[in-house]
Amino acid sequence: MQKFTFSRFQGMFAGTAVVVLMILLTACSGVSNGQQSTTGTTVITGTTPTTTTATQGSSTATQQPSPTAQTVAFKAGGISFIGPVTNITSTSLVMKGPDNQSYTMAITAQTDLSAYSGGRPTNGSSVDMDSTINPDGSLAATTLKPSRLGDPDLGTIAYTGITTSAVGADRMIHFTAGIKSYTFTIPASAVLTDFNGNAQAIGNNVSVKVKVLYPALTVVSVGNAAA
Repeated sequence: MQKFTFSRFQGMFAGTAVVVLMILLTACSGVSNGQQSTTGTTVITGTTPTTTTATQGSSTATQQPSPTAQTVAFKAGGISFIGPVTNITSTSLVMKGPDNQSYTMAITAQTDLSAYSGGRPTNGSSVDMDSTINPDGSLAATTLKPSRLGDPDLGTIAYTGITTSAVGADRMIHFTAGIKSYTFTIPASAVLTDFNGNAQAIGNNVSVKVKVLYPALTVVSVGNAAA
């Protein structure tokens, strides 16, 4: 009777050990699978920001630079455009340019007002204006005349200045007008008659007149202002 009981106990013990071993093996397998899943998630998460950053960098690289880069040493120059008069006195007038900026210009004894028969433009009138830039950056009107309906220069600003480097293969023109430095890309459509249609013929320290269409910032033409 005792032998039978002992054998029966041995059988129960062996069966319990097998069950415990199976439970342990199942638990280990679950932990291993969890670690693999976690590792896979980390790789995907780490890759996504890198791709986004590269895309953003590419977009930034294609943006056009601002036309006015910085204030620099004075070089003789001027600015011309057609726009409305927003304020006028006996000694100055304020006009809004195609770039939506306000420009104040002095009216001097040298200002040509012959188109107004000795008078002056009135507030709200559209005026074709030429000016020179003084060493302190202020403007002095050289010519004021009524604008013409359908004038091809509507919407453009013409900058007269001195190039600060030769135009290279990138077709970028760098010049200073007064105390402002400007940079524009010359498109293939720009009129370059004074340079035989070749943008790279524009050298350093050349007096140029650069006509720019706003708000697109497209160079319409580049001429030799000294010609």
